[in-house]
Amino acid sequence: MSINTHPHIHEQVVCANMFVRKDGKYLLLRRSSLKKYAPNYVHPVGGKVDKNENPFVAAQRELMEETGISVVNVRLEAVILEIRPEQDEPYNWLIFHFSGDYDKGDVKRTEEGELVLLSADELKKEKLSPSVKPIIEHILDREKGTIFTTVEYEKDQDHVVLKQTLDYCAIG
Repeated sequence: MSINTHPHIHEQVVCANMFVRKDGKYLLLRRSSLKKYAPNYVHPVGGKVDKNENPFVAAQRELMEETGISVVNVRLEAVILEIRPEQDEPYNWLIFHFSGDYDKGDVKRTEEGELVLLSADELKKEKLSPSVKPIIEHILDREKGTIFTTVEYEKDQDHVVLKQTLDYCAIG
């Protein structure tokens, strides 16, 4: 059997998100309560990577589309593989989390939810994605390297059970 054919090919959604540092705080999105995925969660601005687009470009495009701003000093903070985050869908999610410093542009309103400016301490207390919550301090610490993590979701009656493995890549 040749490689990269079904069922051996990845079936995943690829996303790219941006944690924006502005005035000592983080500009993030409190997702709309009408959203199917993660309603009311605080989340970095971002979205799905388009066909033939790399995650670095996608994160900046999504940021401009949803907020009207651009960033500088962009760095990859985390790569998360979520295995079956939606039990009724056959897809895994590969998520690239970047951070950047506000550069220019006027923040505009977005249909995705409410843009909020939070301190690091405030952010840590918010309702965050189960894959981000355990690594948020690592993401916010520019002295650390990129973190790679795999999160496996399983349905156990009415509860979601998480198994998470962490791998670090040092700066250097």
